Formats: sequence, structure tokens, C-alpha cells
Amino acid sequence: MKVMIFIDNSNFHKSIGKLKFDRAQDRVIDYHKIGQFILKYLSNNLQYKNEYLSHIRTYYYDGEYTDNLITRIKSHLGSIPNLPENQEEIHKLNGILEKAGRRLEAQKREMKRNKWFHFFEVRLKPLQYREDKEEVFQKGVDVQLAVDLVSNAYLNNYDVAVLFSGDIDLYESVKMVKTLGKHVVVFSHRNLMSEKMIEISDFYVDLGGLHDNQLNEFTHIFEERP
Repeated sequence: MKVMIFIDNSNFHKSIGKLKFDRAQDRVIDYHKIGQFILKYLSNNLQYKNEYLSHIRTYYYDGEYTDNLITRIKSHLGSIPNLPENQEEIHKLNGILEKAGRRLEAQKREMKRNKWFHFFEVRLKPLQYREDKEEVFQKGVDVQLAVDLVSNAYLNNYDVAVLFSGDIDLYESVKMVKTLGKHVVVFSHRNLMSEKMIEISDFYVDLGGLHDNQLNEFTHIFEERP
């Protein structure tokens, strides 16, 4: 059976991040190990015990930090008069700008690593900035994931879709690919999982319920270097 993996990185990263509070474990994801972990995990499930499972490709979806985003935040910051009554807002925007700058550089390093992974496809959508709410937000990431999930099902490119996301926006897409005879397995932390997504998936795996040895197969505990 052909297996495709679809990772909503925002949801996946938050799921693993919750282990910091659940178990006092600060874990880092090893994306190049995801495919191997999934094949092993599914093989141990009775549904796939006697099946030959083949990993076709992993799709990775995330919002992209860009120079244009930094420019928009700087422009908004520069438009605010440097007056005492505006200091709280200026401080907040400086924090947003600093965080975006750090994330931009970190993402560049991560994408440089990811491009060397085999059968690993990155799908990024530029992050947007909303001046009225002074926030950075994703736009189009879940739509791209949904399109790829459905189109690959129609093209018969997979038999089993493994979805790292509990986003309710994917409900109709999951429902559609199931009508095409595809299996859908969903991984997400229980606190980030929609009840309707649990119901529509063929089976659901709570990332917070995996034991440490399983987590070690695709993550490692972060250690500060001296």
C-alpha cells in the first residue's frame, strides 16, 4: 500500500511543544525520520499487519517568513509617532519585528536542511501581517494541504494518507478522499484536535499519548550546548 504524509507544520510543532508541559520534555522534530517512523507505526497496526507499505512522499506545509513581511512590520512601526502614550504599542511592535527576524533566519536554516531530505516536498505560503490587529498570520496553508490531499487521492498516488493536523478546515477534504477508498490516519495532540476530525479519520493517534521510545524515533530532546 502506498503511503503519503501531509504535515501541517504549525499544528505539528505545537503538538510536540505541548510535551514541554505534559512531560517537561523540550523536543525537536527530526523531519527526515518521519517516513520511517510512520511505516513502522502502521506496520504494527492490525489493519496493515500483512500489507507491504511504501512511503511515496512527505509534504510539509508552513507559513513563510519573508523580507516583505519584515518590511511591512517596519513600515507600520515607523508610522507610529514616538510619543509617551504610544510606548506600549511601539514596544509590542518591536517584539513582533524581532521575533519575525529570528524566525526568518531560523526558517532559512531549516529549509536548507529540508531540501536534502529524500521524498520530502516543501510547500510554503508567505505569512501576512495585519496592521489593525498587529499580528502575523498564515493564509492559504490549509487550502494548499487540502488541494494536495484531494488531488493525490484522485490521481491514485496513495492508499493511505497520514495527516499531521487536527484542523477542522480539513474535514471536508478528509471526507472526500475517504469516499475515494483511501485511508486517513491523523496524528495530533489531543488538545489541538477537533472532535469532528477524530470522528472522520479512520483512526486517530494522540501524539501526547506516544511513549518516549516512540517519540525518540522522530524527535530528540533539546539540549543547550555549553
